[in-house]
Amino acid sequence: MISKEDFLAYCAGKFGKLGAAVQKRPWTAIAVSSLIAILFSMGAPKVNLETEGVFLWIPTTSETYVNFLSYNDDYQDGAKLNFLNFIIMAEDGGSIFRKSILSEVVDVHTDVTVNITEVEDTSKSFSDHCFKAETAKNGIDSGCQMGNALEIFSYNADNIPASAADILAAINAADSISPVTASFGGLVRDLSTGEITSADSMVLWYGLKNSPDGSLTDFEKAVVDETTPSKLTAKYPLLSMQRLSSLAFDEEVVKLVSNDMPLFIGAIYIVIIFLALTFGRLTCSENRVALAFVALPQVFLSLAFATGCQGMSGSLISTLNFTIGFILAGVSVDDMIVVEEFYKRAKAKGCENILEETMKEAGLAVFLTSFTAVVAFMVGAFVDLPAVRSFCICAGLSFCYNFILNVTFFPAFLFLDERRCGMSCCPSMSKDEELAKAKAKEEEGEGFVSDKVDDAEAPLTVPQTIFAKAITPFLASSVGQVTVVVGTFAAAIFVLLYGLDIETGLSVKEVVPDDSFVITFFDTLEEKFDAQTKRIAFIVKGVDYKDSSNLEELEALFTDIESIETVVSQVGLLNGHWLYHYQTFLENNGHDKYTDFGKDYTTFLGGNCGNVPCNTYALDVVGAIDSNGDLISVKSSRFMFDEVSVTDTGPVWKLYKNLEAKRKASGIDGYYFVELFLYAENDSLMFDYLFRSLGVTLVAVATIMFVFTDAASTFYITLCVACIDCHLLGIARMWDTRLNSVLFTCMIMSVGLCVDYCVHIAHAFVHAEEKKDPNKRLKEALTNLGPAVLKGGFTTLLGVVLLSMASSSVFRMFFKMLFLTVLFGVFHGIIALPVFLTLHQKMANAIGWGAEDNGLGEFTERQTGQRQEENLNNAL
Repeated sequence: MISKEDFLAYCAGKFGKLGAAVQKRPWTAIAVSSLIAILFSMGAPKVNLETEGVFLWIPTTSETYVNFLSYNDDYQDGAKLNFLNFIIMAEDGGSIFRKSILSEVVDVHTDVTVNITEVEDTSKSFSDHCFKAETAKNGIDSGCQMGNALEIFSYNADNIPASAADILAAINAADSISPVTASFGGLVRDLSTGEITSADSMVLWYGLKNSPDGSLTDFEKAVVDETTPSKLTAKYPLLSMQRLSSLAFDEEVVKLVSNDMPLFIGAIYIVIIFLALTFGRLTCSENRVALAFVALPQVFLSLAFATGCQGMSGSLISTLNFTIGFILAGVSVDDMIVVEEFYKRAKAKGCENILEETMKEAGLAVFLTSFTAVVAFMVGAFVDLPAVRSFCICAGLSFCYNFILNVTFFPAFLFLDERRCGMSCCPSMSKDEELAKAKAKEEEGEGFVSDKVDDAEAPLTVPQTIFAKAITPFLASSVGQVTVVVGTFAAAIFVLLYGLDIETGLSVKEVVPDDSFVITFFDTLEEKFDAQTKRIAFIVKGVDYKDSSNLEELEALFTDIESIETVVSQVGLLNGHWLYHYQTFLENNGHDKYTDFGKDYTTFLGGNCGNVPCNTYALDVVGAIDSNGDLISVKSSRFMFDEVSVTDTGPVWKLYKNLEAKRKASGIDGYYFVELFLYAENDSLMFDYLFRSLGVTLVAVATIMFVFTDAASTFYITLCVACIDCHLLGIARMWDTRLNSVLFTCMIMSVGLCVDYCVHIAHAFVHAEEKKDPNKRLKEALTNLGPAVLKGGFTTLLGVVLLSMASSSVFRMFFKMLFLTVLFGVFHGIIALPVFLTLHQKMANAIGWGAEDNGLGEFTERQTGQRQEENLNNAL
């Protein structure tokens, strides 16, 4: 049986051998570690930057996502439609129900659908890119899919009445059949009759079909170029317009990276400056400026490796991945400081194989802090949210390769920089002077991990004095310990209960720059269209349209749907559904509407259905048509209706469940689809995903801690991390942050990051020279490591502080959560955890446990003796 001490000694020995190899061939270590990253980075161009929210933030196994895929396959040719939207208002701010205003709106519609062409191929226009039913699929070429109130006037300015009263009469006639609230904003109704009297805005919507050859992008660029604010003002002087297209939205999302790239570079240089001041002094022989600049290639090589791996696997990425650079810049610096600190200690001892001794001591420390973060990210990689999965995979790979660089790339430069100091043109200190100075620094407690302090032999630094004289006495007192324990748990429970009422959802306005026109567009949409109509598709499957009883059940379900208070149209909208018109066609041509169902279907699509051509319904039936034009089978069919409940995801999800309950009660197979249902279900699942993932992450991290630490420390560290997550959730709500995929990612990430602050304090407590008196043990641990933990938290904040100035609220959300992670991580590391460990030892002493029984055994002890390593090699 291999003991933990032997296992740790074996690992330390292997890290020592790695350090010896790096010292022997430093340039080889640099070249190999760099070359590996560069080779993998060649896959980076293959990554797919996804900006469409449905493919980023929605669980891929959720019920509504499965419906979405089915709907896309059956009704949108397997591709999510692009969109082109206009919000149009009168320039003078008056009602748009005037012939002059509506005539210019018709001109806008004509320009979009007829006059604007591709730049490269001017023969192709909207009709070549709009979404419509193709002749090859159902025997009829239907009209383009679009949605706006110009349909009332057949998209013809000549059909618009001259008087406002007649225009209102036509609008109210349409509204009585299917509400026009989706098309007109700022509606004013007569309080007694409920009729519309005016509106100050309207929306035009056009569906565009993605094309494999990329020609749609060319057309969209032409639309964007021809609909700039200046051109719209010059061409349509009576109108005030806002335009939003899929292409324009994607470009705004991508701007996040270009806008905030200077912040990333700034964060790197802040870290470099801090490292230069930490590693050495600004003298000719002691400066470490060149060594500090190693952080720059190390961060970029780590990111290049991770992104390249994702590209090779064909993974999608989101702009969320951009924040990994900030996190890496802040967190990886701690490990560099650890390595450099152990290097100074090895140098002070006068070791000949200095990197071997350094890596024996530093290797496991760096491995533990890196591995806990990687494990937390890898747990997130199994979450069924594509953007979160992509972020966690990239972050995990980045931290993993950054660890490799911290034990090869950075030590090699550290050794070479030491050689540079000795070869400097400036006079350098003698070897004896260097050793004496390094020993003096060691005794002063500089660096991330210091020697134990003996008050009688070494003077305390200012931070150590604060811990020894101010913080420790309070924490060692009964009042202080009771205050910390009660306060920690009471606060955690309170903020957790408060945080459980946090709102959910991620607004589209949060993923674009603050000054984006997209935000203005959606603000206008929310202001003018406060009762936004949702056009819901009801997809029916498995109905025998020749069976009258089946159709009666279907009609009964339609009536049940229309009875819902917030459903404001008949099923079939303004002109009725395809089944009603087709059955009418059959009866008018002497056929039975049941037994002859399917006959002359393409003939029906070529006719007129009331005020609209029947080919409008060509997309509503998915089935097989024979050579005679008969519909011989129906896979599924679509029926549309309008609903006007609020668009908050909570009520929307209740609506979905209500509709599903009615469908299941009727026995009709099918589903309901509107894109908002996907986000509603996602938000309804967020708490379940969060607590399940946090639980798995805590267990995984606790398991790792138990391998490298003792049982008691593992338990209290895990307890502290759980309290930290409680605080994060509650404070996030106080900070006006909603629970969404971004916050979820930060919560998972926090588990791996905040462990570091606790591990070092627990290590110092267990390895304190004082073993019997828990209060003295507390003082020794905090005096030695308290300043170092504060320093580690400070370096992390340095890397992410510039995110507070990011151009998007989604990036600033990362700063908020990382700031809170550091704040509460440091608090629990230097306040709560030491008290827990002290009380544990007091309890153990009171009941007579020995040193081997109280759980506070020696852990992460760097036992590097030849005997232990030989024992383990023999055992293996």
